Amino acid sequence: MAEIAVTALITVLCEKLLSGDLMKLARSEGIDSQLKKWKKNLPMIQAVLTDASQKHIKERAVQLWVNNLQDLAYDIDDVLDDLATEALRRKLNQENSSTSKVLKFVPNCCTNFTPCNFMYGRKMSSKLDEVTAKLRDLVEQKNDLGLNVNVERSNITEKRLEQNSLCR
Repeated sequence: MAEIAVTALITVLCEKLLSGDLMKLARSEGIDSQLKKWKKNLPMIQAVLTDASQKHIKERAVQLWVNNLQDLAYDIDDVLDDLATEALRRKLNQENSSTSKVLKFVPNCCTNFTPCNFMYGRKMSSKLDEVTAKLRDLVEQKNDLGLNVNVERSNITEKRLEQNSLCR
């Protein structure tokens, strides 16, 4: 049952990873490569959940893996929400500062380099490194547990994702 919730959550995460403002912020902070890795790994893990749902009844280790995946999905969701909030905050600040007569003479690229923004990038990079390491560990554990991509299910998921332009 947890697999259904994780599958839905991963779909939502893929949608969030397509946000233009979020990816623009990620590029400006130099963290877009990690988010691209997430976009690549999340659908693969989602395709494995069908096999995990069949095996978790018999194997406690698979059930623990699914629980760890669910915890990681919530961590990823928190990070993406934080990034989306920061992107919106910067966008609003830029809109507000563009109304100032003095700041109209300062290029937009120069108004984003504040100590607060710099520290935010370092903090987020650290969080992303931590989550990426956990994701990498789950992928390795998936292989150790012998979880396979369910071809029939993954093709359906791929088609649905292509139709919705998710995770691409």
